[in-house]
Amino acid sequence: MTYKSLYNFIELKKEFQIYKGSLSSIFTDIVKILGKKNKTKQDYSILAFQSPRIIRALIDYKNKNPDDKKLLKLLRDGINVSLKIYQKYDDPRIGDEVLKFKKKIIKSGYDDILQEKLQQYFDQINLIVSKPELSQKAAEKLNKLIGSKKAIILVIGHGAINIGMDVFLRYQDLNRKNNLLFYVVRFSTSPYKKYKDDVPQLTPDEIRYIQKQATGRKIILYDENTYTGTTIKNVVKYLSKKVFHSHKINILYNLNTKNL
Repeated sequence: MTYKSLYNFIELKKEFQIYKGSLSSIFTDIVKILGKKNKTKQDYSILAFQSPRIIRALIDYKNKNPDDKKLLKLLRDGINVSLKIYQKYDDPRIGDEVLKFKKKIIKSGYDDILQEKLQQYFDQINLIVSKPELSQKAAEKLNKLIGSKKAIILVIGHGAINIGMDVFLRYQDLNRKNNLLFYVVRFSTSPYKKYKDDVPQLTPDEIRYIQKQATGRKIILYDENTYTGTTIKNVVKYLSKKVFHSHKINILYNLNTKNL
């Protein structure tokens, strides 16, 4: 199936990026739009910005409950659902999969995740580096970097999740070998965003999971942009010390914003 990116035709506007609500309301918005036969550009724009918020909510909840191993499986399921929305946004069956995932959350006893509060702020740089031509170039670089090998891409969240998903799916469309795993690591340092992470937020079980998945694979660290390079350097330093003791960590981003 050829990947037709939402970013090729949505509106990269502040009104879709800024958000305050709950995971429950995110599910409601997504399912409603997926059920429409005729979607507007606004509908597609909402889907592009709402889908990554499923991952945001699950990551935040996981970090608040680091000893709960079941949350890692829910997070991986949430990542897969979000990627499917990006990939098959015009397939009405995807709405059923979203509802099925929501029911799984409830059945697993995590009703409170649905009330997890999310707030996303205006980020002009994020909108600029979301441009489809930049993500396509990043996907092509990724294709050359990985080649015929297997790899895992670790996307720095929360900021790079949406663009990272798009780059990942563009890469899959180019490569067609299903040889790349997608995962998200939260490292949000902006004080006004209320996270102030000192180090990447990974639980001990999560580290073991990533180490296992990375066996025999190239490691790619992705951020949507770099300016001073401090964020990526800090994540590389942490991963080299705590996760990948003898692995090379390759870096990929959409744009060096010093050029702006």
